[in-house]
Amino acid sequence: MCQYNFHISRLGDYSLLIQIESPPSQDLLNWLLIKKATLSKLLNVELVHTYNELLVKKCISKDTSIDALVHQISTVLNIPVLNSDYNSVLYKIPVCYSNRFAPDLKEYASQVKCTIPEIIEIHTSREYPIYFLGFLPGFPYLENLDDRLHLDRKSVPSRSIAKGSVAIGGTQTGIYPQDSPGGWHVIGRTPILLFDATKATPGLFKAGDIIKFYAINEADFEKIAMSNNL
Repeated sequence: MCQYNFHISRLGDYSLLIQIESPPSQDLLNWLLIKKATLSKLLNVELVHTYNELLVKKCISKDTSIDALVHQISTVLNIPVLNSDYNSVLYKIPVCYSNRFAPDLKEYASQVKCTIPEIIEIHTSREYPIYFLGFLPGFPYLENLDDRLHLDRKSVPSRSIAKGSVAIGGTQTGIYPQDSPGGWHVIGRTPILLFDATKATPGLFKAGDIIKFYAINEADFEKIAMSNNL
């Protein structure tokens, strides 16, 4: 069972901010996503989550009783939830870490003081929960990166990072769903198509899903990439 202490305050003229008295964790993420879905349906408003906050957008009008609204939200938040109540999907994502697809890997290895085989072993050894999707459509921000792989973003961003690039920035890892400028260190690339604007559900992932990487060679990369185009 998961239950957290929280504080609700007004944010601007029309919104409420729910602050959770707990550091970020997988359990808290699942709790936030469950409460976000419940409150969105109940109040018919948009909610945005952070690591330990929920923003209830445009829930206040001139006729709103703030006390009644806070009581209604508090009642929902005080209902304990099971971790299993959130339906996470585990995605196993192939990554090619060869020089062709990893323009920053050699320099990155030097800075984190690991060999390239060590980086691949460490990077593929963990499961990474998706906390958010942004700054590009479908870009997953992944937590649970091993401390040995933490490295600040580049001081000078790259002008172009290829679609599918797997990269590390600070304490997080992520995947670029489209070609884009970016400041993260590119250590590999996946042939999996993460975002397709022509589909009814364009993005492959949702917040709360989990990613596990596994290493492939260039030949396997080309086979998988070719199948995407069939």
